[in-house]
Amino acid sequence: MEERLDQLLAGRAEEIVRAGFAGVRERWWWERSLDGGLRICQELDPEQLARELAARAGRSPGEAGEAVRQELGLDDLAPVVLTFEIPGTATPEEATRLLQERSSGPRGLAEDLYGRLLRRLS
Repeated sequence: MEERLDQLLAGRAEEIVRAGFAGVRERWWWERSLDGGLRICQELDPEQLARELAARAGRSPGEAGEAVRQELGLDDLAPVVLTFEIPGTATPEEATRLLQERSSGPRGLAEDLYGRLLRRLS
């Protein structure tokens, strides 16, 4: 029988997360989900994101902030937590691959969001 995440002890699960979700500069942490899988959580400060986008796209911070707010469906620009879950039925190899895909850039879980917003504002 193949090894699955829901069969792993915390130490082994942490090794998989640390090896797979590397290179992300934003604050993040991981948790076990109820089914024994992994949940990656990452802070996102929409206000900071708007400032970065405004500077890069040559737009006003207000315009960038409105784009961020609309894209995320927020009422305001208060910090939020992005999450990504891997089910407990996943193998360690599958989990590592998924984690590497989600940490392919320094913004981690927000990488695709940043790209979409930058294209929208450019």
